Amino acid sequence: MNRLLRLCRLSSLWRADVITNLSVSVIEQTTSTSDLARSAIDDGAVSGTVFQALIQTRGRGRHGRVWQSPKGNLYVSVIVQPSRPQMDWPGLSLVAGLALADTFAPLINTAHLRLKWPNDVLVDGKKIAGVLLEVYKGVVIIGIGVNLVTAPDVDADSWPATALTDHILQPVFMDDFRDQLLTHLQHHLANWDQAGLEPLIKPWTEYAAFLNENIILAHETGKPTHGRFRGIHPDGTMRLETDTDGMLSISAGDVIRARPVKQMDDPINKS
Repeated sequence: MNRLLRLCRLSSLWRADVITNLSVSVIEQTTSTSDLARSAIDDGAVSGTVFQALIQTRGRGRHGRVWQSPKGNLYVSVIVQPSRPQMDWPGLSLVAGLALADTFAPLINTAHLRLKWPNDVLVDGKKIAGVLLEVYKGVVIIGIGVNLVTAPDVDADSWPATALTDHILQPVFMDDFRDQLLTHLQHHLANWDQAGLEPLIKPWTEYAAFLNENIILAHETGKPTHGRFRGIHPDGTMRLETDTDGMLSISAGDVIRARPVKQMDDPINKS
């Protein structure tokens, strides 16, 4: 059932050089907001079209995973037509992650709030939100899921999950959270569209999870890579320092765990 509940127009939130008009279509239930975005692109939807679903029956995560989508959490897809070259588009995961962190920051002590490269938001080490980038017919779909009131049940191999209501006492108003998120996304998209990730590296790094810590990075193919996370390059790739191969630039992968610091020498801290 794809029943349209309401259409919100928030064009004043967006700079004309990034997105000329923003419209938010709120759907009661659908397969996924990404499916709605793809259909809209087929029909000629413009940059700035946003779909929000109250329930997704087949929400999508990275690498074909399912994003559990019960009622009460936030699920949106934003259609964006960047002016930057396509080689820069993967950096939009970090742009959206930073927008999420800035939205959470007034609600949660920032000491507990972290961004896990490349696309997750953590609170007290548990996943509270995630970003999925898709490119369809030359257009970017930024998918965002936020656990506002319900943390999904996850298996032992998945990153533990949490919800915003586990960490705050005040009530959560979904529309307010969404509008704040879109406002921050607008701001960071404008900076990225003009100058790339360079101006966003410092604020992103301030939220970075496992910075200068030893991590294990899983790949779709091959063995996991062990190393120390040294931040991100201007193109958004991970700087991973390894004992065997020195500093690597990692463009894709998942941090599956952090290891105790003592397992790896840190030349920066040597006297």
